[in-house]
Amino acid sequence: MADDYFTIALEPAGGSATSRVLLGGAFDIGTREDLRKALLDLVGDDPGPRITVDLQRVTFIDSEAINALIEGYLAAERAGVTFRLAGAQGIVDRVLRVIGLDHLLDPPEAGGDQAGR
Repeated sequence: MADDYFTIALEPAGGSATSRVLLGGAFDIGTREDLRKALLDLVGDDPGPRITVDLQRVTFIDSEAINALIEGYLAAERAGVTFRLAGAQGIVDRVLRVIGLDHLLDPPEAGGDQAGR
């Protein structure tokens, strides 16, 4: 990854049923290809029955990064893998809801922060 203002960490399913993608920082046009590649590679590597993209530490997301998430979702759907977004907060949560991706959002955990919804 060329910049250090974002992170993408993969946790393949291994012994569990869920592969996790942990994102942190700002995701924009400069990070789109890294995010897209990480998601498509994970789908292609037999991730198990479910992929969860954890957005808890994402501070910004633009349309290019959202497009990468959609590409990952579509690839997972074609592979028969459930694809969910979790932990979106603040402006990231709001943007995902406004553009109609709220059907991919896991419900917040009990006791979680509901501000801005």
